[in-house]
Amino acid sequence: MRKIVFPEWIQKIAAAVLETLVPPQPFPPTQEQEFRTAHAKRFLPHRRATLLITLFTWSIFAYWDWISYETQTWVYTTPMFVTIMAIRLAGAIVLGIVLVMFWTQNIHNEKVATALGIGASTFCCFGIIAMFFIAPTPVNYQFYFFGLILAVTFTFGLLYIFASPLIIQAVIIACFLAVSNQFYPAFEADFTFAVFFYYFCFCFFGVSHAVRFEVSERERFVRERALEEQRQIANQERHLATAASARAEQEAENARRERKRSVETMTAAAQQREIFIDLLKRKTEERERFIRAAYHDTMQPLAAIGAQTVMMKMDPYLRSNPSTTEALNEIGRSGRDIGESMRGIYDLFQWDTYKEKLEVVSIKRLFMEIEKRFAEPVKLANLQFRIRHSKTNELYGQSDSAMLKRVIENLVSNAIKYTEQGGIVLGVTDLHNTLRIHIWDTGIGIAPEQQSKIFEEFYQIDEQMPGIGLGLPIVRLLVERLPGHRISFSSQVGRGSHFSIDLPKCEASAEHDNEPLFNVSMPTISLTGAYVIIVENNKSVLNGLRALFESINCIVRTASNLKDFNKLIENAPDRAPDVVISDYRLRNDQTGFDINRFIEAHFDWTAVPIVFYSADFNIPQELLAKPLRYTERKGIALDSLITKVQEAVLAGRSARAREEEEIIPSS
Repeated sequence: MRKIVFPEWIQKIAAAVLETLVPPQPFPPTQEQEFRTAHAKRFLPHRRATLLITLFTWSIFAYWDWISYETQTWVYTTPMFVTIMAIRLAGAIVLGIVLVMFWTQNIHNEKVATALGIGASTFCCFGIIAMFFIAPTPVNYQFYFFGLILAVTFTFGLLYIFASPLIIQAVIIACFLAVSNQFYPAFEADFTFAVFFYYFCFCFFGVSHAVRFEVSERERFVRERALEEQRQIANQERHLATAASARAEQEAENARRERKRSVETMTAAAQQREIFIDLLKRKTEERERFIRAAYHDTMQPLAAIGAQTVMMKMDPYLRSNPSTTEALNEIGRSGRDIGESMRGIYDLFQWDTYKEKLEVVSIKRLFMEIEKRFAEPVKLANLQFRIRHSKTNELYGQSDSAMLKRVIENLVSNAIKYTEQGGIVLGVTDLHNTLRIHIWDTGIGIAPEQQSKIFEEFYQIDEQMPGIGLGLPIVRLLVERLPGHRISFSSQVGRGSHFSIDLPKCEASAEHDNEPLFNVSMPTISLTGAYVIIVENNKSVLNGLRALFESINCIVRTASNLKDFNKLIENAPDRAPDVVISDYRLRNDQTGFDINRFIEAHFDWTAVPIVFYSADFNIPQELLAKPLRYTERKGIALDSLITKVQEAVLAGRSARAREEEEIIPSS
């Protein structure tokens, strides 16, 4: 025989109906008896109050019957009135007897309490049904049927009786009412349907209330029983704890004596520890100062080497010699490799003390910055570099923008380093609550035996490659610091590698919605005729930068300090430079702040962008937060500096155009 399988929603509805209308299972006999006794004790006052109110209400309705008979509100005959009053009197006597029994005795037997409550209620209900057949239609429906509903409501809601006896009572009353009405119709057809319909509704809600009430009472009993057991366990444990406390006091006394003897030793140890901590702090500060100084002092000559290399490449005689050109290119590549290595060492110390700042990061803007950062290295390596944005909408992640950008830069840089042909793809996937950033390459791949070591410091897949093996360890350090971030990778030898970074997804903030895109991706412009002032205290770097920008047809003026810069401006006070390129740390304790302050004071009538070309990582953020203030690190490819200068010049000219529109509004 085929078994019928109902849909899941029907099964759920059926289960809910059964849970609403079917009384819960009783406890085991001993526990059930304990539960019923506790229930009877708890609700004895409530039942007394309910019976008292019921007796009072019953008397009020009897008085109402008498008033109706006297005023002839309804058509009452004397026999009708006498019979109804007899029923009222009988009901009052029964209620009074039950009330006296509850009031004078502590009825802690739930069976007795239920029998008395149900008995009184049933007697009153049958009395009201009898009044149905005595009073004429429609008086019996309009007046006495309401009394039956009220009696049912009192029984279900206020006597605190369990569901099973109430269901039996409701069924008996319904059957009695139906049979009586069948043999002696007391209502018209419309009233009969209304009577049974309303009676069924009130019984339905009453039964559901009684079932839920019993379920909650049983659950409360279980909780109280569990609490009582826990209380007993706690008392036992308290007694054990008291005994243990006495023993502990004795042991504590012994320990005090021992502690007193060791206080001098601990004090001496604490003093030694403080001395050691101070020494460690000094060593750490000295190490940080050394790393910062080493980085600065390395990047400064590297910038000079890069600048001089550019000057030599521009020499017509050297340019015509292929071997010399190749040597100069190799010098440039070596300088960039040294710079990247020093930057990796510096990052190990910088990021270890950096406090991450979670914010809303635009993935599209981040990718555009990465694309601009690596456009020239990819071109020099004859590789392809593709960006895959989301096709549906712009995506935003919750991360530290600086740390996340550094992670992707290291992975892309590694991909370029180990890829000889093909290219690199940077993309993002929306995983509902998570974003996954992908970096694919077609490089040499990672052998299985090397994959467990690639995130270790100073480990290199190919020792012939440039660098010192700090790119991936820095990636691991940063990802571990960012909450909700995770890095994974897969690789095949000879086919390339795939790194992915998971980060939490979030919605765009108002500032991101209103932020224009041109602040991260500026169109390339020609610098021909641009007025450029270079402030640099290193003559080699200064000469190299001057030759670089003169080679692209810029009008270049140079200064080695703030005094020379001041004279340069005074010689042409009405001509604002298109851009100022300045080292941040100059001689005689002069800094980029002084350059910025002088420009803001002298050119308060127009916008002048500044690019700080420096090896100093400590340029204050409040300076860079000002409009038209940019920074570029020394030691990088000079093409990146030219790109940054183009961006600054374009932003400055746009700002000047807006100023002119405000001064001379269009007609």
